[in-house]
Amino acid sequence: MKLNVGIKLWLETENGYVFGEGILEILNKIQELGTLRGATKELGMSYRHAWGIIKKSEQRIGKPLLATHKGGKLGGGGAELTAEAKLLIDKYLEVKNALQKIDKDYEIV
Repeated sequence: MKLNVGIKLWLETENGYVFGEGILEILNKIQELGTLRGATKELGMSYRHAWGIIKKSEQRIGKPLLATHKGGKLGGGGAELTAEAKLLIDKYLEVKNALQKIDKDYEIV
């Protein structure tokens, strides 16, 4: 029987959870579609819930993750990831990839 190592990764501060797979999925979808509303619709998630997750992370790290702009009656609103969000994603994926490499290289028999 081969046993594999299972790893669940998240980032936190002394105040608690900041970043993990859920917020990564939301931010990636925002980057793809350009709007939080579009991202939540495609992910089958409540807009309010997603916005709450993002705001809580922003409060805990003290930096904005999204730059938003309103569209008005004619539409055109949207959201973009900030440099801080992109850096957080890069660092998270760097750690995740390193852990996955360890998982592949480590076999429990």
